Amino acid sequence: MVIIFVVISLVLVKQTSGVIYHVNESEYHKMPPLYALDDYSECLLQPQGLYCVADYHLFSNAHSDLMHFIQEYSAFKMKHFNYTLIHRGTCVSITCRDYIHRINETGNLEMILGECLNESLWRSHKLEASLAELKYCKSAEDKTILDLSDFLVAAVYVILITLNIIGSFYDVMLCEKDSKTGNPYLLSFSMRRNWSKLIAPGGSGPDPRMERLKLFNGLRTMTLACVIFSHSALIASITYIANPRYIEQTYDDLSKQILLNGNLVTHTFFVMSSFLLAYNLQIQSEKTEITWKHIPKGILLRWIRLTPSYALVIATISTWMRYMGSGPIWDLIVVSEANYCRHYWWANIFYFNNYIYKYDICFPQGWYLAADTQMFCLGLILLVLVQKPQHRKVALVLLFLLSLLISAANTYFQDLTAVILQSPESARTLYVDEDTFTLSYIRGHTNLSTYTLGLAGGILTYYWQTNGKDFTKYKKYRWLVWLMFPLGVGIILSGGMFFTDEAAPSTLLRVGYAALSKPTFQLLILVLIISTIFKIETVYRGIIEWRGFAWAGRVSYSAFLLHTLFQRGVVGYQTTPLYLTDYFIFIVLCASIFLSFSLGTVLWLTVEAPIGGLTRALLAPRNKNKP
Repeated sequence: MVIIFVVISLVLVKQTSGVIYHVNESEYHKMPPLYALDDYSECLLQPQGLYCVADYHLFSNAHSDLMHFIQEYSAFKMKHFNYTLIHRGTCVSITCRDYIHRINETGNLEMILGECLNESLWRSHKLEASLAELKYCKSAEDKTILDLSDFLVAAVYVILITLNIIGSFYDVMLCEKDSKTGNPYLLSFSMRRNWSKLIAPGGSGPDPRMERLKLFNGLRTMTLACVIFSHSALIASITYIANPRYIEQTYDDLSKQILLNGNLVTHTFFVMSSFLLAYNLQIQSEKTEITWKHIPKGILLRWIRLTPSYALVIATISTWMRYMGSGPIWDLIVVSEANYCRHYWWANIFYFNNYIYKYDICFPQGWYLAADTQMFCLGLILLVLVQKPQHRKVALVLLFLLSLLISAANTYFQDLTAVILQSPESARTLYVDEDTFTLSYIRGHTNLSTYTLGLAGGILTYYWQTNGKDFTKYKKYRWLVWLMFPLGVGIILSGGMFFTDEAAPSTLLRVGYAALSKPTFQLLILVLIISTIFKIETVYRGIIEWRGFAWAGRVSYSAFLLHTLFQRGVVGYQTTPLYLTDYFIFIVLCASIFLSFSLGTVLWLTVEAPIGGLTRALLAPRNKNKP
């Protein structure tokens, strides 16, 4: 009888339990604040000041309408935070002063924190709380202690600065401007010469065909601006917020819908990378025979091109970035990333961090570099081993179809969603527990469709240029090119169908959208690239080939590496929960773009360009007749 009673009770509970989708402001504010911070500065001014950051579970042993409301509101995980888990920064020495003596007696700080918050919650909301996780505690006696890694990174900075000073003085004092003579290794570090390269017109070089590739500077810059925009909104989700309802209401705001599926834009980098790989390799084949030796050489050169700047940024995050600020959540936002980087730096610089993301969230956006490098290796192998045009055509078609099958099967068998459901909680934890992000979005093999499109585009463009294909007759269809932008926006907004409050979409729609949305969007980008190269229309081409994008495109990689350092610093330095507004996000975006490209220019001049110059000097054929 007891078993039957329990079963019936469970069924009734399940039937009567519900999900609250929408509430008004007065109902919403009945809940305890999701985030709260005690005064950090005042706390640590106390001789025995102790400040702790922790998460707490809400519960009620007795019947509570408010607790029931909180559970049902939090159950709508797609658009609501989990209000049964609250986040607090507590000054133990002030807020919990009545419990201080018990800490000294029992030494159980976690129990005392739970009891302290429990008392205040009971007074204010007649609810109880238990400690879920103690993040860390800061005391007035804490001191900054530098370790060996800090000194090593400082030494690297000193060496880089010294090399740039020596190279610049050598160029200015002993070499004529724009002269080809001089020590190429020292001249690689010449700020004057690197500055000249930076401000040179896009597409400049000995091969006139390179001039038509200047569009990539504009495309890189605009794509990176979109990435920085999305990260400006994302960074606000991982910090303590005074008005979390602002984020929840974003899902029903049409003007912000583009953020929900805007990650499609990121894959434009894959198309550009693969296009240039295929195009440049074919140009190289005009001068030298492409053999299997180009595979390890190409992979090594790519690693050398990407890694020095990347490694320096990761080293900075791991060491000196920890000391750039302080505050109640500085450790949560900034130092936590430093700790991940100190443990998993090797996964990042060898470009497989996207397959261990659940454990390694050092430089989270580094997943793109890993995925692109993995697909670069595959693309290079394919182009080197399959060189006959007809064979390449078959290989690319098969690879594209296989990539669609991989995406569809991955979505179906792992029961993934069609798009990344950027719920408030998944964004707060940087998608660590979002399976669609970790198992599909960031992995190399699940992004092959867009990369294959770029390879095909590069091969076709080279073929049409070589054969002098006349595109004049296609200019009457330039209106089709003008449709690329609204169609692209439409594809992005179409992902909003998966964020509705209605029933879940069918399996066929979910799997089909997951497999086709990325290549469809990037096909539009590829059409834009090809139409710009062959001058089919002038509106988009005039924008994307603007001379001002030349330098920005060159430093875009360095800017990409740096932009989240500023964003984390801004939100990590706060001492009170952040009040979010559209204006605040806009200011963070503008500041991020300005600082990223400004300091990205410095990083390019002092690290990225010199490494490129050294590589060219080492690979340059030696003049054996030179005495």
